[in-house]
Amino acid sequence: MIILLASLAGCQHGLTLPPDDGGGYSGPLKPGVKLKVRPRRHILPGFDSSPAPPEPAIDAQNCYDIDDGGLVNGPDCATATISCGDVVIGHTRGGGKMYDTRFYEKNFCTPALTDHNGGDERVYKLVMPPGDMKAFVYLDSPCADLDLAAVKLNDRTCPTDLSIIPQCEMSIEKSTYREKVELVSQRGSTWWLIVEGKDNEEGPFALHVMCREGLI
Repeated sequence: MIILLASLAGCQHGLTLPPDDGGGYSGPLKPGVKLKVRPRRHILPGFDSSPAPPEPAIDAQNCYDIDDGGLVNGPDCATATISCGDVVIGHTRGGGKMYDTRFYEKNFCTPALTDHNGGDERVYKLVMPPGDMKAFVYLDSPCADLDLAAVKLNDRTCPTDLSIIPQCEMSIEKSTYREKVELVSQRGSTWWLIVEGKDNEEGPFALHVMCREGLI
């Protein structure tokens, strides 16, 4: 309807289009003119409303500082509970073996194109406070190809194959690139953050949780 009205206006008033940035058509509107799609521009090009990423907590010089992530202290399969504003240093070795490629695909975390069947994983329980909140979770893994999953389940025990999981987010960057997931929470929620190696890879990592009020 908008295109039809514009065409009629062009016939009656000689309305012309502004010059096309890609060197396309410029002139009176008429039927059959083909134009290049113009992507919508943000008011501030490249603007990102998310907070600036945190500084890395570990780098390649720390690869041999620790070789085990310590005890799984709970709750349940989780090594520990983590909160907004925390950074935790860990190592996948010594963690659990509850999650695999089938689990992540079944719960729509990520397609089964990556092998997550080997090695140990570390799980951290994140409880988001009441109200509209957004969490930005970063994983530094400069020494091994580790991935990051966030499974939403408001329960006191870890997700299992029998759990009904309403949401799962996963970052599977190649090599040792930093992983990031964004989580949206309304009226409070519980997320299980899983640090998982590709294939049989294991290594140290730093997990950052940054939160802010609002959903935008």
